[in-house]
Amino acid sequence: MKMRSLIFLLTGMTLLGISSLQAQTQQRGEVQDQEFVIRKDRVLTVPTQPRSFERLPVLPQSQGMQDFVYNMTPYFLTIPALQVQPTAVQKNYRKPDLDLYPGFVRAGYGNFASPLLEARYMATSADPINFAVGFKHQSFGKGPVKIREEESPESHSTLGGDISYFLESAEVFGSMKWAQDKYSFYGVDPNFVSEEPIEIIQGNVQNHFQIAAGIRDIQKVGPLGYEAQVSFRNFKDSYLARENETGISGLVKFNPAADWSGSLGLEYFSTNPEDSTYQVTRNYFAIRPRVNYTYGDFRFSAGLNVVSENDSIPDKSSDFRIFPVLKASYQFAEEFGFYGEFSGDVQRNTYFSFVQENPFLGPSDQLLNTVNNYKIAAGIEGQFQGVFHYRAGIDVSRYNQLHLFANTESDTARFELVYDNRSTMANLNAELGFKFSDTYTLGTRLDLYQYDLSVQQEAWHRPIWTFSVNNQIKPVEKLLIQANLNFMGGIKARGDASIRAISPPEIELVYETINLKTIADLQLKADFKITDRISVFAEGNNLTNGKNMRWLNYPVRGVQLIGGASLKF
Repeated sequence: MKMRSLIFLLTGMTLLGISSLQAQTQQRGEVQDQEFVIRKDRVLTVPTQPRSFERLPVLPQSQGMQDFVYNMTPYFLTIPALQVQPTAVQKNYRKPDLDLYPGFVRAGYGNFASPLLEARYMATSADPINFAVGFKHQSFGKGPVKIREEESPESHSTLGGDISYFLESAEVFGSMKWAQDKYSFYGVDPNFVSEEPIEIIQGNVQNHFQIAAGIRDIQKVGPLGYEAQVSFRNFKDSYLARENETGISGLVKFNPAADWSGSLGLEYFSTNPEDSTYQVTRNYFAIRPRVNYTYGDFRFSAGLNVVSENDSIPDKSSDFRIFPVLKASYQFAEEFGFYGEFSGDVQRNTYFSFVQENPFLGPSDQLLNTVNNYKIAAGIEGQFQGVFHYRAGIDVSRYNQLHLFANTESDTARFELVYDNRSTMANLNAELGFKFSDTYTLGTRLDLYQYDLSVQQEAWHRPIWTFSVNNQIKPVEKLLIQANLNFMGGIKARGDASIRAISPPEIELVYETINLKTIADLQLKADFKITDRISVFAEGNNLTNGKNMRWLNYPVRGVQLIGGASLKF
Protein backbone atom coordinates (compact mmCIF):
# COMPACT_ATOMS: atom_id res chain seq x y z
CA MET A 1 0.00 0.00 0.00
CA LYS A 2 2.86 2.32 0.85
CA MET A 3 4.44 1.54 -2.51
CA ARG A 4 1.25 2.41 -4.35
CA SER A 5 0.86 5.67 -2.40
CA LEU A 6 4.48 6.58 -3.30
CA ILE A 7 3.91 5.84 -7.00
CA PHE A 8 0.71 7.96 -7.06
CA LEU A 9 2.54 10.78 -5.30
CA LEU A 10 5.41 10.76 -7.82
CA THR A 11 2.94 10.58 -10.71
CA GLY A 12 1.02 13.58 -9.44
CA MET A 13 4.16 15.61 -8.94
CA THR A 14 5.29 14.78 -12.48
CA LEU A 15 1.94 15.82 -13.99
CA LEU A 16 2.04 18.99 -11.98
CA GLY A 17 5.56 19.76 -13.29
CA ILE A 18 4.54 19.09 -16.85
CA SER A 19 1.57 21.39 -16.52
CA SER A 20 3.77 24.11 -15.18
CA LEU A 21 6.30 23.57 -18.07
CA GLN A 22 3.49 23.73 -20.64
CA ALA A 23 2.30 26.97 -19.09
CA GLN A 24 5.84 28.45 -19.37
CA THR A 25 6.19 27.21 -22.96
CA GLN A 26 2.94 28.80 -23.95
CA GLN A 27 4.25 32.02 -22.55
CA ARG A 28 7.62 31.71 -24.56
CA GLY A 29 6.43 30.26 -27.86
CA GLU A 30 4.36 27.63 -29.73
CA VAL A 31 2.93 24.68 -27.67
CA GLN A 32 2.78 21.14 -29.12
CA ASP A 33 0.58 18.26 -27.93
CA GLN A 34 2.55 15.34 -26.43
CA GLU A 35 1.64 12.09 -24.72
CA PHE A 36 3.70 10.25 -22.13
CA VAL A 37 3.21 6.58 -21.21
CA ILE A 38 4.85 5.30 -18.05
CA ARG A 39 5.21 1.49 -17.64
CA LYS A 40 6.69 0.28 -14.43
CA ASP A 41 6.92 -3.41 -15.29
CA ARG A 42 9.08 -3.24 -18.43
CA VAL A 43 12.69 -4.58 -18.24
CA LEU A 44 15.28 -3.79 -20.84
CA THR A 45 17.82 -6.61 -21.62
CA VAL A 46 20.87 -6.59 -23.91
CA PRO A 47 22.10 -9.93 -25.43
CA THR A 48 25.73 -11.01 -24.76
CA GLN A 49 28.05 -10.51 -27.73
CA PRO A 50 31.07 -12.89 -27.95
CA ARG A 51 34.60 -11.23 -28.34
CA SER A 52 36.48 -11.80 -31.58
CA PHE A 53 40.31 -12.22 -31.40
CA GLU A 54 42.15 -11.56 -34.68
CA ARG A 55 45.96 -11.71 -35.32
CA LEU A 56 47.76 -8.60 -36.47
CA PRO A 57 48.72 -8.67 -40.12
CA VAL A 58 52.39 -9.53 -40.86
CA LEU A 59 54.39 -6.47 -41.80
CA PRO A 60 56.40 -6.63 -45.02
CA GLN A 61 60.09 -7.49 -44.46
CA SER A 62 62.77 -4.91 -45.37
CA GLN A 63 64.57 -5.77 -48.58
CA GLY A 64 67.76 -3.89 -47.58
CA MET A 65 69.82 -1.77 -49.93
CA GLN A 66 69.32 -2.64 -53.54
CA ASP A 67 71.31 -1.70 -56.57
CA PHE A 68 70.18 1.52 -58.06
CA VAL A 69 70.59 2.06 -61.75
CA TYR A 70 70.65 5.57 -63.07
CA ASN A 71 70.21 6.30 -66.71
CA MET A 72 72.75 8.92 -67.67
CA THR A 73 72.08 10.93 -70.77
CA PRO A 74 75.28 12.44 -72.18
CA TYR A 75 75.23 16.06 -73.21
CA PHE A 76 78.06 17.27 -75.33
CA LEU A 77 78.60 20.91 -74.55
CA THR A 78 81.55 23.01 -75.66
CA ILE A 79 82.46 24.28 -72.18
CA PRO A 80 86.21 24.84 -71.46
CA ALA A 81 87.79 23.13 -68.44
CA LEU A 82 87.97 25.12 -65.25
CA GLN A 83 91.36 26.79 -64.79
CA VAL A 84 92.42 26.62 -61.12
CA GLN A 85 95.06 29.12 -60.02
CA PRO A 86 96.26 28.22 -56.51
CA THR A 87 97.71 31.09 -54.53
CA ALA A 88 99.26 31.26 -51.11
CA VAL A 89 97.23 32.66 -48.28
CA GLN A 90 98.24 36.22 -47.65
CA LYS A 91 98.68 36.75 -43.97
CA ASN A 92 100.75 39.29 -42.21
CA TYR A 93 102.78 37.18 -39.81
CA ARG A 94 104.78 39.16 -37.32
CA LYS A 95 108.47 38.37 -37.57
CA PRO A 96 109.76 37.21 -34.17
CA ASP A 97 111.78 39.85 -32.46
CA LEU A 98 114.99 37.90 -31.82
CA ASP A 99 118.27 39.43 -30.81
CA LEU A 100 120.57 37.66 -33.25
CA TYR A 101 124.22 38.58 -33.03
CA PRO A 102 126.25 37.08 -35.87
CA GLY A 103 129.60 38.00 -34.32
CA PHE A 104 131.33 36.84 -31.13
CA VAL A 105 134.72 37.84 -29.68
CA ARG A 106 136.34 36.56 -26.50
CA ALA A 107 139.70 37.58 -25.05
CA GLY A 108 141.48 36.71 -21.82
CA TYR A 109 144.78 36.19 -20.07
CA GLY A 110 146.04 33.84 -17.36
CA ASN A 111 149.05 32.58 -15.48
CA PHE A 112 151.79 30.61 -17.25
CA ALA A 113 151.83 33.57 -19.73
CA SER A 114 148.69 32.27 -21.42
CA PRO A 115 146.80 34.67 -23.73
CA LEU A 116 143.44 33.62 -25.20
CA LEU A 117 141.72 35.06 -28.27
CA GLU A 118 138.63 33.63 -29.95
CA ALA A 119 136.38 35.06 -32.66
CA ARG A 120 133.43 33.71 -34.64
CA TYR A 121 131.10 35.15 -37.24
CA MET A 122 128.05 33.48 -38.77
CA ALA A 123 125.47 34.75 -41.22
CA THR A 124 122.01 34.93 -39.68
CA SER A 125 120.20 34.42 -43.00
CA ALA A 126 120.34 31.24 -45.08
CA ASP A 127 118.71 32.39 -48.32
CA PRO A 128 120.32 30.91 -50.35
CA ILE A 129 123.88 31.10 -48.92
CA ASN A 130 124.94 30.61 -45.33
CA PHE A 131 128.50 30.75 -44.00
CA ALA A 132 130.46 30.77 -40.76
CA VAL A 133 134.12 31.49 -39.94
CA GLY A 134 136.03 31.01 -36.71
CA PHE A 135 139.45 31.59 -35.18
CA LYS A 136 140.97 30.61 -31.83
CA HIS A 137 144.42 30.93 -30.29
CA GLN A 138 145.62 29.92 -26.85
CA SER A 139 149.23 29.55 -25.80
CA PHE A 140 151.27 28.93 -22.65
CA GLY A 141 154.67 30.63 -22.58
CA LYS A 142 155.65 28.74 -19.45
CA GLY A 143 155.27 25.11 -18.52
CA PRO A 144 155.89 22.64 -15.72
CA VAL A 145 159.47 21.80 -16.73
CA LYS A 146 162.32 24.16 -17.61
CA ILE A 147 164.38 23.21 -20.65
CA ARG A 148 167.40 25.37 -21.49
CA GLU A 149 165.98 28.63 -20.19
CA GLU A 150 162.61 27.85 -21.77
CA GLU A 151 159.81 26.51 -19.66
CA SER A 152 158.23 23.99 -22.05
CA PRO A 153 155.96 26.36 -24.03
CA GLU A 154 152.83 25.17 -25.78
CA SER A 155 150.41 26.81 -28.23
CA HIS A 156 147.28 25.96 -30.21
CA SER A 157 145.76 27.89 -33.13
CA THR A 158 142.85 27.06 -35.42
CA LEU A 159 141.24 28.86 -38.36
CA GLY A 160 138.35 27.56 -40.40
CA GLY A 161 135.07 28.16 -42.11
CA ASP A 162 131.95 26.50 -43.50
CA ILE A 163 129.70 27.51 -46.37
CA SER A 164 126.40 26.13 -47.67
CA TYR A 165 124.37 26.88 -50.79
CA PHE A 166 120.72 25.81 -50.60
CA LEU A 167 118.93 24.53 -53.68
CA GLU A 168 115.24 23.64 -53.83
CA SER A 169 115.73 20.20 -52.27
CA ALA A 170 119.48 19.87 -51.61
CA GLU A 171 122.34 21.59 -49.84
CA VAL A 172 125.78 21.97 -51.37
CA PHE A 173 128.34 22.48 -48.62
CA GLY A 174 132.03 22.92 -48.11
CA SER A 175 134.50 23.42 -45.27
CA MET A 176 138.12 24.35 -44.71
CA LYS A 177 140.23 24.09 -41.55
CA TRP A 178 143.80 24.92 -40.67
CA ALA A 179 145.32 24.09 -37.30
CA GLN A 180 148.76 24.48 -35.78
CA ASP A 181 149.87 22.89 -32.50
CA LYS A 182 153.26 23.40 -30.90
CA TYR A 183 154.57 21.06 -28.22
CA SER A 184 157.86 20.77 -26.40
CA PHE A 185 159.42 17.38 -25.74
CA TYR A 186 160.14 18.19 -22.10
CA GLY A 187 159.60 14.68 -20.72
CA VAL A 188 163.25 13.80 -20.18
CA ASP A 189 163.95 11.16 -17.55
CA PRO A 190 166.64 12.64 -15.24
CA ASN A 191 167.84 9.13 -14.36
CA PHE A 192 168.27 8.12 -17.99
CA VAL A 193 171.89 7.50 -18.99
CA SER A 194 172.91 7.21 -22.64
CA GLU A 195 176.23 6.59 -24.24
CA GLU A 196 175.42 9.15 -26.91
CA PRO A 197 174.41 12.75 -26.12
CA ILE A 198 170.66 13.29 -26.16
CA GLU A 199 169.36 16.02 -28.42
CA ILE A 200 167.07 18.29 -26.41
CA ILE A 201 164.15 19.15 -28.67
CA GLN A 202 162.71 22.53 -27.87
CA GLY A 203 159.48 22.19 -29.82
CA ASN A 204 157.60 20.36 -32.50
CA VAL A 205 155.23 22.34 -34.70
CA GLN A 206 152.43 20.25 -36.18
CA ASN A 207 150.42 21.71 -39.08
CA HIS A 208 147.13 20.29 -40.24
CA PHE A 209 145.11 21.45 -43.25
CA GLN A 210 141.81 19.92 -44.42
CA ILE A 211 139.26 20.79 -47.09
CA ALA A 212 135.97 19.05 -47.90
CA ALA A 213 132.95 19.50 -50.18
CA GLY A 214 129.72 17.61 -50.66
CA ILE A 215 125.97 17.55 -51.17
CA ARG A 216 123.07 16.31 -49.00
CA ASP A 217 119.29 16.36 -49.07
CA ILE A 218 117.31 18.90 -47.07
CA GLN A 219 114.03 17.09 -46.47
CA LYS A 220 115.45 14.46 -44.05
CA VAL A 221 112.01 12.83 -43.54
CA GLY A 222 111.25 11.70 -47.08
CA PRO A 223 111.43 8.14 -48.43
CA LEU A 224 115.01 8.71 -49.65
CA GLY A 225 117.89 10.63 -48.11
CA TYR A 226 121.49 10.97 -49.20
CA GLU A 227 124.83 12.63 -48.47
CA ALA A 228 128.13 12.49 -50.35
CA GLN A 229 131.47 14.12 -49.59
CA VAL A 230 135.03 14.32 -50.89
CA SER A 231 137.90 15.46 -48.68
CA PHE A 232 141.64 16.07 -48.63
CA ARG A 233 143.91 16.35 -45.59
CA ASN A 234 147.57 17.22 -45.20
CA PHE A 235 149.65 16.84 -42.03
CA LYS A 236 153.31 17.50 -41.29
CA ASP A 237 155.48 18.26 -38.31
CA SER A 238 158.85 19.96 -37.80
CA TYR A 239 160.72 16.73 -38.51
CA LEU A 240 160.17 13.94 -41.01
CA ALA A 241 156.54 12.98 -40.43
CA ARG A 242 154.26 13.66 -43.42
CA GLU A 243 150.82 12.37 -44.35
CA ASN A 244 148.39 13.12 -47.18
CA GLU A 245 144.91 11.65 -47.28
CA THR A 246 142.19 11.65 -49.93
CA GLY A 247 138.73 10.43 -48.99
CA ILE A 248 135.32 9.78 -50.53
CA SER A 249 132.30 8.90 -48.42
CA GLY A 250 128.59 8.56 -49.04
CA LEU A 251 125.40 7.54 -47.25
CA VAL A 252 121.98 6.70 -48.70
CA LYS A 253 118.97 6.26 -46.38
CA PHE A 254 115.71 4.48 -47.25
CA ASN A 255 112.37 4.85 -45.45
CA PRO A 256 109.87 2.62 -47.33
CA ALA A 257 107.46 2.36 -44.37
CA ALA A 258 106.90 3.76 -40.91
CA ASP A 259 108.39 0.67 -39.23
CA TRP A 260 111.09 -0.15 -41.80
CA SER A 261 114.21 1.81 -42.73
CA GLY A 262 117.60 1.09 -44.23
CA SER A 263 120.88 2.67 -45.21
CA LEU A 264 123.95 2.02 -47.31
CA GLY A 265 127.26 3.64 -46.41
CA LEU A 266 130.43 3.76 -48.49
CA GLU A 267 133.93 4.87 -47.48
CA TYR A 268 137.21 5.04 -49.39
CA PHE A 269 140.43 6.57 -48.08
CA SER A 270 143.89 6.58 -49.56
CA THR A 271 146.65 7.67 -47.16
CA ASN A 272 150.31 8.28 -47.95
CA PRO A 273 152.33 8.50 -44.72
CA GLU A 274 156.10 8.76 -44.58
CA ASP A 275 158.66 9.03 -41.81
CA SER A 276 162.27 8.12 -41.18
CA THR A 277 161.47 4.40 -41.21
CA TYR A 278 158.68 3.99 -43.78
CA GLN A 279 156.94 5.42 -46.86
CA VAL A 280 153.82 3.51 -47.89
CA THR A 281 150.40 3.88 -49.47
CA ARG A 282 147.51 2.67 -47.33
CA ASN A 283 144.04 2.05 -48.82
CA TYR A 284 140.82 1.53 -46.89
CA PHE A 285 137.45 0.66 -48.43
CA ALA A 286 134.25 -0.16 -46.54
CA ILE A 287 130.61 -0.93 -47.42
CA ARG A 288 128.08 -0.77 -44.57
CA PRO A 289 124.49 -1.86 -45.41
CA ARG A 290 121.86 -1.64 -42.63
CA VAL A 291 118.21 -2.62 -42.17
CA ASN A 292 116.18 -1.31 -39.22
CA TYR A 293 112.79 -2.54 -38.02
CA THR A 294 110.52 -1.22 -35.25
CA TYR A 295 107.77 -3.36 -33.75
CA GLY A 296 106.03 -1.60 -30.90
CA ASP A 297 108.68 -1.00 -28.28
CA PHE A 298 111.15 -3.38 -29.99
CA ARG A 299 113.90 -2.01 -32.23
CA PHE A 300 116.04 -4.25 -34.40
CA SER A 301 118.99 -3.48 -36.65
CA ALA A 302 120.92 -5.88 -38.88
CA GLY A 303 123.70 -5.28 -41.34
CA LEU A 304 127.22 -5.98 -42.48
CA ASN A 305 130.60 -4.26 -42.31
CA VAL A 306 132.51 -5.23 -45.44
CA VAL A 307 136.05 -3.86 -45.21
CA SER A 308 139.13 -4.15 -47.39
CA GLU A 309 142.47 -2.69 -46.22
CA ASN A 310 146.01 -3.37 -47.40
CA ASP A 311 148.12 -3.08 -44.23
CA SER A 312 151.07 -5.44 -44.37
CA ILE A 313 150.89 -7.88 -41.45
CA PRO A 314 152.83 -11.16 -41.09
CA ASP A 315 150.71 -14.26 -41.69
CA LYS A 316 147.77 -12.18 -42.88
CA SER A 317 145.24 -14.38 -44.64
CA SER A 318 143.38 -11.74 -46.65
CA ASP A 319 142.80 -8.01 -47.02
CA PHE A 320 139.05 -8.63 -47.23
CA ARG A 321 136.87 -9.02 -44.12
CA ILE A 322 133.11 -9.31 -43.47
CA PHE A 323 131.60 -8.65 -40.05
CA PRO A 324 127.93 -8.98 -38.96
CA VAL A 325 126.17 -6.15 -37.15
CA LEU A 326 123.18 -7.11 -34.98
CA LYS A 327 121.51 -4.75 -32.51
CA ALA A 328 118.28 -4.98 -30.54
CA SER A 329 116.57 -3.00 -27.81
CA TYR A 330 113.30 -3.16 -25.94
CA GLN A 331 111.80 -0.48 -23.69
CA PHE A 332 109.42 -2.11 -21.21
CA ALA A 333 108.47 1.27 -19.82
CA GLU A 334 109.90 4.71 -19.52
CA GLU A 335 111.73 3.59 -16.39
CA PHE A 336 113.36 0.41 -17.74
CA GLY A 337 114.63 -1.05 -20.99
CA PHE A 338 117.49 -3.19 -22.27
CA TYR A 339 119.74 -3.34 -25.32
CA GLY A 340 122.18 -5.79 -26.89
CA GLU A 341 124.73 -5.81 -29.70
CA PHE A 342 126.95 -8.22 -31.61
CA SER A 343 129.20 -6.62 -34.20
CA GLY A 344 132.69 -6.34 -35.68
CA ASP A 345 134.65 -3.79 -37.69
CA VAL A 346 138.06 -2.49 -38.69
CA GLN A 347 139.08 0.73 -36.94
CA ARG A 348 140.95 2.97 -39.35
CA ASN A 349 144.13 4.44 -37.81
CA THR A 350 146.40 7.08 -39.31
CA TYR A 351 149.49 8.89 -38.09
CA PHE A 352 147.33 11.99 -37.62
CA SER A 353 144.84 10.10 -35.41
CA PHE A 354 147.72 8.73 -33.31
CA VAL A 355 149.19 12.22 -32.84
CA GLN A 356 145.78 13.56 -31.79
CA GLU A 357 145.78 10.93 -29.03
CA ASN A 358 149.43 11.36 -28.00
CA PRO A 359 151.07 14.60 -29.21
CA PHE A 360 154.54 13.45 -28.10
CA LEU A 361 154.68 10.61 -30.61
CA GLY A 362 157.97 10.11 -32.42
CA PRO A 363 158.94 7.88 -35.34
CA SER A 364 157.34 4.43 -35.40
CA ASP A 365 158.18 1.34 -37.40
CA GLN A 366 154.70 0.71 -38.80
CA LEU A 367 151.15 2.09 -38.92
CA LEU A 368 148.39 -0.50 -38.57
CA ASN A 369 144.61 -0.50 -38.35
CA THR A 370 142.92 -2.15 -35.38
CA VAL A 371 140.70 -5.13 -36.22
CA ASN A 372 137.72 -5.58 -33.90
CA ASN A 373 136.90 -9.25 -34.54
CA TYR A 374 133.77 -9.10 -32.42
CA LYS A 375 132.04 -7.00 -29.82
CA ILE A 376 129.37 -8.38 -27.49
CA ALA A 377 127.52 -5.71 -25.51
CA ALA A 378 124.40 -5.62 -23.34
CA GLY A 379 122.91 -3.27 -20.80
CA ILE A 380 119.91 -1.51 -19.31
CA GLU A 381 118.70 2.09 -19.51
CA GLY A 382 115.74 4.24 -18.51
CA GLN A 383 114.55 7.51 -17.06
CA PHE A 384 112.21 8.74 -14.36
CA GLN A 385 109.76 11.55 -15.19
CA GLY A 386 112.29 13.19 -17.48
CA VAL A 387 114.43 14.19 -14.48
CA PHE A 388 116.70 11.17 -13.81
CA HIS A 389 118.20 9.00 -16.51
CA TYR A 390 120.58 6.06 -16.18
CA ARG A 391 122.47 3.57 -18.34
CA ALA A 392 124.60 0.59 -17.36
CA GLY A 393 126.24 -1.98 -19.57
CA ILE A 394 129.08 -4.35 -20.24
CA ASP A 395 130.87 -5.23 -23.46
CA VAL A 396 133.60 -7.69 -24.36
CA SER A 397 135.70 -7.12 -27.49
CA ARG A 398 138.41 -9.09 -29.25
CA TYR A 399 141.07 -7.07 -31.12
CA ASN A 400 143.97 -7.67 -33.45
CA GLN A 401 146.71 -5.01 -33.61
CA LEU A 402 145.51 -3.12 -30.53
CA HIS A 403 147.77 -0.04 -30.45
CA LEU A 404 149.59 1.08 -27.28
CA PHE A 405 152.07 3.88 -26.50
CA ALA A 406 155.45 3.27 -24.86
CA ASN A 407 158.55 5.43 -24.29
CA THR A 408 161.31 4.72 -26.76
CA GLU A 409 164.46 3.12 -25.36
CA SER A 410 166.82 5.63 -26.97
CA ASP A 411 164.85 8.79 -26.09
CA THR A 412 162.53 8.79 -23.08
CA ALA A 413 160.93 12.08 -24.23
CA ARG A 414 159.36 10.44 -27.27
CA PHE A 415 156.83 7.66 -27.61
CA GLU A 416 156.51 4.87 -30.12
CA LEU A 417 153.64 2.67 -31.22
CA VAL A 418 153.54 -0.95 -30.07
CA TYR A 419 150.84 -3.45 -30.94
CA ASP A 420 149.37 -6.53 -29.31
CA ASN A 421 148.53 -9.27 -31.79
CA ARG A 422 145.45 -10.65 -30.06
CA SER A 423 143.76 -8.85 -27.17
CA THR A 424 140.51 -9.14 -25.25
CA MET A 425 139.10 -6.10 -23.51
CA ALA A 426 136.15 -6.06 -21.10
CA ASN A 427 134.49 -2.76 -20.27
CA LEU A 428 131.93 -2.19 -17.51
CA ASN A 429 130.30 1.24 -17.73
CA ALA A 430 127.55 3.17 -15.99
CA GLU A 431 125.99 6.62 -16.47
CA LEU A 432 123.69 8.66 -14.27
CA GLY A 433 122.16 12.04 -15.09
CA PHE A 434 119.89 14.50 -13.35
CA LYS A 435 118.26 17.70 -14.60
CA PHE A 436 116.27 20.13 -12.51
CA SER A 437 114.78 22.59 -15.05
CA ASP A 438 117.52 24.98 -16.20
CA THR A 439 118.88 25.57 -12.71
CA TYR A 440 120.96 22.43 -12.20
CA THR A 441 122.23 19.63 -14.43
CA LEU A 442 124.36 16.67 -13.34
CA GLY A 443 126.08 14.03 -15.43
CA THR A 444 128.35 11.20 -14.24
CA ARG A 445 130.07 8.26 -15.95
CA LEU A 446 132.19 5.37 -14.67
CA ASP A 447 134.28 3.01 -16.85
CA LEU A 448 136.18 -0.08 -15.69
CA TYR A 449 138.56 -1.87 -18.08
CA GLN A 450 140.28 -5.24 -18.03
CA TYR A 451 142.81 -6.40 -20.66
CA ASP A 452 143.96 -9.87 -21.64
CA LEU A 453 147.05 -9.48 -23.87
CA SER A 454 149.04 -11.98 -25.89
CA VAL A 455 152.37 -10.20 -26.54
CA GLN A 456 152.68 -7.05 -24.43
CA GLN A 457 153.18 -7.26 -20.67
CA GLU A 458 150.65 -4.51 -19.93
CA ALA A 459 148.23 -2.23 -21.75
CA TRP A 460 150.79 0.57 -21.76
CA HIS A 461 149.33 4.01 -20.99
CA ARG A 462 145.73 2.80 -21.11
CA PRO A 463 143.70 3.54 -17.95
CA ILE A 464 142.10 0.77 -15.92
CA TRP A 465 139.29 3.04 -14.70
CA THR A 466 137.91 6.52 -15.37
CA PHE A 467 135.26 8.53 -13.54
CA SER A 468 133.82 11.95 -14.36
CA VAL A 469 131.31 14.27 -12.71
CA ASN A 470 129.96 17.27 -14.61
CA ASN A 471 127.80 19.91 -12.93
CA GLN A 472 126.11 22.93 -14.48
CA ILE A 473 124.46 25.45 -12.18
CA LYS A 474 122.46 28.54 -13.10
CA PRO A 475 121.50 30.17 -9.79
CA VAL A 476 120.34 33.39 -11.50
CA GLU A 477 119.49 34.27 -15.08
CA LYS A 478 122.79 36.05 -15.78
CA LEU A 479 125.21 33.63 -14.08
CA LEU A 480 126.31 30.21 -15.37
CA ILE A 481 128.68 28.00 -13.35
CA GLN A 482 130.29 24.72 -14.39
CA ALA A 483 132.11 22.38 -12.01
CA ASN A 484 133.77 19.28 -13.44
CA LEU A 485 135.80 16.57 -11.76
CA ASN A 486 137.72 13.97 -13.77
CA PHE A 487 139.60 10.93 -12.44
CA MET A 488 141.81 8.44 -14.28
CA GLY A 489 143.72 5.62 -12.65
CA GLY A 490 145.56 2.35 -13.15
CA ILE A 491 147.87 3.68 -15.89
CA LYS A 492 151.03 1.64 -16.36
CA ALA A 493 154.11 2.83 -18.28
CA ARG A 494 156.96 0.82 -19.78
CA GLY A 495 160.32 1.31 -18.10
CA ASP A 496 163.81 -0.12 -18.66
CA ALA A 497 164.26 -3.46 -20.35
CA SER A 498 166.11 -6.44 -18.98
CA ILE A 499 166.99 -9.78 -20.51
CA ARG A 500 165.54 -12.98 -19.08
CA ALA A 501 166.52 -16.44 -20.20
CA ILE A 502 163.58 -18.71 -20.96
CA SER A 503 165.42 -21.85 -21.99
CA PRO A 504 168.93 -21.67 -23.42
CA PRO A 505 169.57 -20.28 -25.90
CA GLU A 506 166.17 -18.51 -25.95
CA ILE A 507 165.85 -15.17 -24.20
CA GLU A 508 163.17 -12.52 -23.91
CA LEU A 509 162.98 -8.85 -22.96
CA VAL A 510 161.21 -8.02 -19.75
CA TYR A 511 160.27 -4.40 -19.13
CA GLU A 512 159.94 -2.65 -15.82
CA THR A 513 156.34 -1.68 -15.07
CA ILE A 514 155.89 1.85 -13.72
CA ASN A 515 152.59 2.64 -12.03
CA LEU A 516 151.53 6.24 -12.58
CA LYS A 517 149.62 8.11 -9.90
CA THR A 518 145.88 8.59 -10.14
CA ILE A 519 144.94 11.71 -12.10
CA ALA A 520 142.46 14.08 -10.45
CA ASP A 521 141.50 17.27 -12.26
CA LEU A 522 139.05 19.79 -10.81
CA GLN A 523 137.72 22.42 -13.22
CA LEU A 524 135.60 25.48 -12.46
CA LYS A 525 134.12 27.87 -15.00
CA ALA A 526 131.89 30.89 -14.47
CA ASP A 527 130.28 33.26 -16.96
CA PHE A 528 128.39 36.39 -15.89
CA LYS A 529 126.28 38.34 -18.38
CA ILE A 530 126.50 42.10 -17.78
CA THR A 531 124.27 42.94 -20.74
CA ASP A 532 122.94 40.96 -23.68
CA ARG A 533 126.15 41.77 -25.54
CA ILE A 534 128.86 41.91 -22.87
CA SER A 535 129.85 39.23 -20.36
CA VAL A 536 132.88 38.32 -18.24
CA PHE A 537 134.28 34.85 -17.54
CA ALA A 538 136.78 33.03 -15.35
CA GLU A 539 138.21 29.52 -15.70
CA GLY A 540 140.32 27.33 -13.48
CA ASN A 541 141.94 23.98 -14.30
CA ASN A 542 143.79 21.50 -12.10
CA LEU A 543 142.65 23.42 -9.03
CA THR A 544 143.92 20.63 -6.75
CA ASN A 545 147.45 21.43 -8.05
CA GLY A 546 148.06 17.74 -8.65
CA LYS A 547 151.18 16.48 -10.39
CA ASN A 548 149.03 14.72 -12.96
CA MET A 549 150.98 12.62 -15.43
CA ARG A 550 149.00 11.19 -18.35
CA TRP A 551 152.23 10.21 -20.13
CA LEU A 552 155.36 9.06 -18.36
CA ASN A 553 157.80 11.94 -17.59
CA TYR A 554 155.23 14.54 -18.68
CA PRO A 555 153.71 16.26 -15.64
CA VAL A 556 151.07 18.86 -16.47
CA ARG A 557 150.95 22.48 -15.36
CA GLY A 558 149.76 23.25 -11.85
CA VAL A 559 146.80 25.49 -11.05
CA GLN A 560 145.78 27.28 -14.25
CA LEU A 561 143.68 30.43 -14.02
CA ILE A 562 142.41 32.61 -16.81
CA GLY A 563 139.89 35.44 -16.97
CA GLY A 564 138.52 37.76 -19.60
CA ALA A 565 135.49 39.21 -21.33
CA SER A 566 133.37 38.45 -24.39
CA LEU A 567 131.38 40.63 -26.76
CA LYS A 568 128.53 39.87 -29.17
CA PHE A 569 127.99 42.09 -32.19
